[in-house]
Amino acid sequence: MTVGVHALVVAGVLAIPGIELPELPPNVVHTYNVPEPKPVDPVPEPQKPIVDVPQPAPAPANIHPIVERPISVDPVNPDYSNLGDDLLAGEGLIDRLPPIEPAPLIPDPVIEPAKMNKRYSSSFQPRYPAGQLRLGTEALISVRVLVGTDGRVKQIELIDTPHADFWTATRKHALKKWRFDPATRDGKPFESWMTLKVRFQITD
Repeated sequence: MTVGVHALVVAGVLAIPGIELPELPPNVVHTYNVPEPKPVDPVPEPQKPIVDVPQPAPAPANIHPIVERPISVDPVNPDYSNLGDDLLAGEGLIDRLPPIEPAPLIPDPVIEPAKMNKRYSSSFQPRYPAGQLRLGTEALISVRVLVGTDGRVKQIELIDTPHADFWTATRKHALKKWRFDPATRDGKPFESWMTLKVRFQITD
C-alpha cells in the first residue's frame, strides 16, 4: 500500500503541465598561458668610500733615550784627542777617540822640459838648400818637434817657412841628426813637443 501511495504522488507531479526542470550548465574549463614575470636587475648599492686612517707607528723597543751631554775640550789640545770622560762613558762602546791626522800632502810632480843635447849642438844647423843659396835667399823657419824618450825626433811639423826648400832641408836633417835630452817627470823621461826656430843665413 505504501508503494502504491508513492507511485501515485510521482505520477501526479509528472502530470502537472508547464513545469520544466532546469538543465545543468556544462562543465567548461577555459585554459590560457600565464607569462612568467621578467626578472628585475637589482639596483647596486653605492660603494662606501674607503678611508685610510694612518695608524701610529709602534714605538721601537729597547731604545735608550738620547741624552745630550756637554763636551769638555782641553784648550791645550785643540785637535779633540782628549775628550772628556763623561762623553765617552755612555754605553762603553767608545774607549778613546784617536787623534785626527791630516791627510798626507801629495807634492806636485817635478817636470823638466826637453832641451838640446850639448854633445850634438854642432850638428844642429841643416844644410843650406843649393837653389836658395845661389839666389842669396835667407830665411827663418819655425818647426814643432816631438822628442821621444830616447832623445830622438819622432815627428816634426812645419809652423812657418818662406820657402818649401828650407822646410824640406830642415825636416830631413832633424829626423837624422837632432838629439835632445828628453823631458822628465820626477826623473822619468816622457815624450814631449817643443817649438824651435832654424835660421838660414849666408856668411862670408
